[in-house]
Amino acid sequence: MQENIYERIHQTLTWKRIIAFNLVLFLVLIVPISVRLAQDSTENRSSAAEEIPVVIPPPNYPAVAPSIDRVNTFFGKTGDTIVILGANYGDYQWGSRIYVGNIEAPKESVVRWSNNILEVKIPDGARTGGVWVVVNSKEARWNGSLLLYDVARSAQIGLQKITNNTGRLYLINATGTKSGMVEISYVSEPFSLIPQQGVTFISQEPSTDSLGKKLKVSFEIEIPLPSTRSVLAEYNYPGLGNIEIIRAELYDTNRRLLPIFSDPLSIKVKP
Repeated sequence: MQENIYERIHQTLTWKRIIAFNLVLFLVLIVPISVRLAQDSTENRSSAAEEIPVVIPPPNYPAVAPSIDRVNTFFGKTGDTIVILGANYGDYQWGSRIYVGNIEAPKESVVRWSNNILEVKIPDGARTGGVWVVVNSKEARWNGSLLLYDVARSAQIGLQKITNNTGRLYLINATGTKSGMVEISYVSEPFSLIPQQGVTFISQEPSTDSLGKKLKVSFEIEIPLPSTRSVLAEYNYPGLGNIEIIRAELYDTNRRLLPIFSDPLSIKVKP
């Protein structure tokens, strides 16, 4: 009986059947594992392809040094936006910098950057001082001062139209002013400023930039001005185009720069 059982087992489990069984078992186990490994490899390659960092091209700085023709205002407060007009700033800021009120404006303060126009908010910590731009280690400075002001404690400058061809340049609350400078843009010629009694023009410098004609006048005052309204000069022109104060500086007897501002209704005269 025992021999019959062994013989049956021997007959059933032949070497061929054992090999076939092992082969089937191998395929059942190995094939799914191989498929899964292949899928993982494909996913890893796909993920790696998606995670390739974007290569940023190098800055395309202008070959020519930057320049500043004008700043749209000569006064302001923290948070106000000023516009710098000029050339060769590049289409993107990249590593370029703007300085407003003698301090660097952070990138989040830059509202607009283009090759000819920059817009930037006056940053916290700015003080009355210069405005300049650095592009590719080349610097351009505005030839004026940005005046940080407080209305209650600042002088006011303005233009008053009298006729179509004449008007006045005046100051209010300019206590202690002994000298100064004003620059006016105009369109039609001839344009002239005539000093009033007690005011002496030290120099008159006409010039032209990409935005038009300008006249810069430096003056001295015989007696420091009172706090009331004072007329510095009268202007004459043909009456065509706008006249606008684009820059002004006032100094006391110790040559200290005084705060000054103008309001939108008096900074410009229209025909």
